Amino acid sequence: MILSENRYQRYQELQQALEQLQKTAAQDNLDRAALAAEYKKVQQFFGNQIMRADSGELEPSETPPEQSYLTEIHKQLRLLGTDVTFLQASRQPATATARQTAAMARLNTLIGYCGALLPKNYGSSDTAQKAELTTELTKN
Repeated sequence: MILSENRYQRYQELQQALEQLQKTAAQDNLDRAALAAEYKKVQQFFGNQIMRADSGELEPSETPPEQSYLTEIHKQLRLLGTDVTFLQASRQPATATARQTAAMARLNTLIGYCGALLPKNYGSSDTAQKAELTTELTKN
């Protein structure tokens, strides 16, 4: 799958925002309000910058693989929102810890989806460069 430079940058930004959210969620003394605010920013970025992006930026033959990832990212973001809401509402430390763990697992999944999209974009050129190097080395 080959993404346009613009879409590649958007996915990179999403991955960075998710990693920052993960750092916030991993804190021992978790600020639940800050986590909720950061989650809202990530959700808005995804909705405004990725979901509403110009579909003409992607080759028609490449749309299904990216669309599958978009669907999964969208679903996991909604579920993360539920985790964050339940985490904010939790009163017992054990419940809060369980919700925090669930949110962390979901963030790992989301970061993994972004990571799966990104290398596919530029991995083919890396492979081509490695093949060229191998060819040059075998000639000498």
